Amino acid sequence: MSSGHDSGGAVERSKRENARRLAVAILAAAALLFALFNLDTVKVDLVVFGTVTMPLVVVIAACLLIGGLIGSYLGRRARRRH
Repeated sequence: MSSGHDSGGAVERSKRENARRLAVAILAAAALLFALFNLDTVKVDLVVFGTVTMPLVVVIAACLLIGGLIGSYLGRRARRRH
């Protein structure tokens, strides 16, 4: 006999996943707008390569990419522990 509760968990996960995707999309759009409004050229002091000049949008994109990679790695690592 099926009580019908099995699909309830899937619906709850689906709602949670949709909310998570929406939050990521909103944050990505905000980050994109922030980067596009910051097109000035800046000097960046890199530890290994010295000082370089590049558009601020490149610096912002690189930081977002590095942060996303670190977050993805840590998220996968935490899931493996459980």
